[in-house]
Amino acid sequence: MSRTKKSSKGRVKESASSTPTDVAPQNAGDSAEAHQQQVAARIRAGLFAIFAAVSVFITSGSFGVDGNFAFWSDSIGGEQVFFSVPVALLWGIVSFGFIAITLLQLLRGAKFAWRASIGIIAPALVIALLARLLDGTTANLTVFFTSTLSFAIPVGIGALAGIVSERSGILNIAVEGKLLSGAMVGSIASSITGVAIAGPVAGALIGALLSLFLAWLGIRYKVDQIIAGTVINIGALGITSFAYLRILQPYSEYNRPIGIDTVDIPLLSHIPILGPIFFSLSPYFYASVGLILFFTYMIYRTRWGLRLRAAGEQPSAAGTVGVDVVKLRYRAMLIAGLLAGFAGSYIALSGTGGFGINTSAGKGFIALAAVIFGAWNPIYAFGAALIFGMTSAATTLLSGLGVSLPPQILLSMPYIVTIIVVAGLIGRVRAPASAGRPYDQG
Repeated sequence: MSRTKKSSKGRVKESASSTPTDVAPQNAGDSAEAHQQQVAARIRAGLFAIFAAVSVFITSGSFGVDGNFAFWSDSIGGEQVFFSVPVALLWGIVSFGFIAITLLQLLRGAKFAWRASIGIIAPALVIALLARLLDGTTANLTVFFTSTLSFAIPVGIGALAGIVSERSGILNIAVEGKLLSGAMVGSIASSITGVAIAGPVAGALIGALLSLFLAWLGIRYKVDQIIAGTVINIGALGITSFAYLRILQPYSEYNRPIGIDTVDIPLLSHIPILGPIFFSLSPYFYASVGLILFFTYMIYRTRWGLRLRAAGEQPSAAGTVGVDVVKLRYRAMLIAGLLAGFAGSYIALSGTGGFGINTSAGKGFIALAAVIFGAWNPIYAFGAALIFGMTSAATTLLSGLGVSLPPQILLSMPYIVTIIVVAGLIGRVRAPASAGRPYDQG
């Protein structure tokens, strides 16, 4: 009896003494991650402080200058509403916003919702910048905002494709190649059939095929997913360029797609000022908003989303509870390919009115930057796509109004913003733990 108690006590003591050693590494890891987040928060605060100082400097030199803007009141091309606002006032608002963001970032640290803050201040910053650069020239903001939403469509849907695949554990840097292939195949299919819907369907299918090829290389043969994605991007650029020069250019009838025109939503499109901006857009935009909301719900509120995230975080643990990780990843890549190819078809059918060499112009890589900026969350990623779209729209507007800046600077602005956002503001972000790692289901 006493021997039993002694052995029991021994086991209890052993268990108690082993607990701290088991927990210590986990606590150390959490502490290291928290420290890294605090460092990243201080770096962001420093960058915001620099932006605030630059804004204050610009404000001090903007007194006496007015920014002239206009909106289409009823429809694009109809009656315009003009107004003026002091440039110093616009930059004063931006300065106050950056000062507030800097202070909040310092006080709240890693808990501060800086992504949402950037989304709030970005429109004011771009409009203030436009007013300063235009120097009295009138800019139509209806065109600016509709262009912003249009530019954000392929980036936003491409980012969603990246999120779905990487949440499952497969790196998807081949988004650029899928956009390019979807644009070419969508243009050819629409031109041959004479049916508008054939373009998006064909673009989605070729994107799915490329995505399944990437999944096959990464899952079955465990090829490095970064190398495989790079090969697909380079191959897509070479094949589409060759096809354009040897087929689509000599036989232009294969590159005259049926354009997908804008849709006026009844009643809402007649709202003054807001109607032409938000309710007279391409069906692609409304589809992209629907897809973002749908997949946000699916990823965070359904059993499929839970299994998807588990496959990207701890695939071995997901496999032990009966999840077929390999099959799930193939399905996720299929969905991602459909999304990316569909986004690519927009470039040919609603963007440029046909396919051209390298017509995607790096939008797939910007989509990957939006994935990182949005921390693999569809809502945040689409917000990043809107910021990048706003930069592209500002570049187009400034070029059209003849602003005296070198064209190289104007054309590079979206990519400069991408570098600043990804390298400067984000700092260390936590991707899905098993993204890019081969998995042997056994």
